This record gives sequence, C-alpha cells and structure tokens, in this order.
Amino acid sequence: MKTSIALAVLATLTLSVQAETLSLKASNAEGAAFERAELSMVEQNGTLATGAVTYYGPKVWVNGNLRSFFVNPTNGNQFCEERGHNQEVSGSTILCGEDESSYATYDWYGKAWTSSSTGSKNQCYQLYATIKCQ
Repeated sequence: MKTSIALAVLATLTLSVQAETLSLKASNAEGAAFERAELSMVEQNGTLATGAVTYYGPKVWVNGNLRSFFVNPTNGNQFCEERGHNQEVSGSTILCGEDESSYATYDWYGKAWTSSSTGSKNQCYQLYATIKCQ
C-alpha cells in the first residue's frame, strides 16, 4: 500500500510510505537543499521510530546559491545538525567534483558555509552524492 501526503518543510515535499521506508521528494528544487530523502523506520517497543535519513543530492546555501559540499566530518555533521539530526553516520556516498570549480565547506569558527575553490590538480574532489544522518 502506498500513501502520499503533502508537507511544507522549507520547501514543498511529497511523502511516500511503502513498507518500512519513507521517501521525501522535493517538488520545488529551488527551495530544497536535497533532491529527495529516504527515512528508515524501526519499531521500538511497539512504536514506530525514525532510524536514519539518507539525503540524495544534498546542497547547502552559500551567498544565495545552492552548492554541493566537500566530504569531511565537519561538513557532514553540520548538514545533519541543520536538519535536526545528531550527526552523520556511516553509509554516505561520494561523487567527484570538477577542477577549477567552487564548492561549499563549513567554517566552524565563523559558523557559516563558505565557498572554496578546487584548483586544477586533475584529481577527484570528493563531494557528497548522498549523506546519511541519524
């Protein structure tokens, strides 16, 4: 059985329930910081609880623009905390960023997302393809 519910959480989202996984899909990509999210549900003492949430295509706002962000513990935990989770957990995936491009990184001391350039080293600049939070 599949159920759909419309939610308003900083963007218009669609919630689909199927088996033990919930999927959130951004219906307005301009207002969302991810393409879609999957919530794993677990039963604890007869109550359904959220396990982990996997965000697909995560992006953060930097100077009015949505940007992909570099893989590191500070960036991962900050993204998760901004969405009400405790931290990033094992299970995130990466993609490679391009040379001479700008991506986001979190400045812990300045408490803000900033833009950082990759340079031109002809290497894989690790960005989050998915990020798993709990």
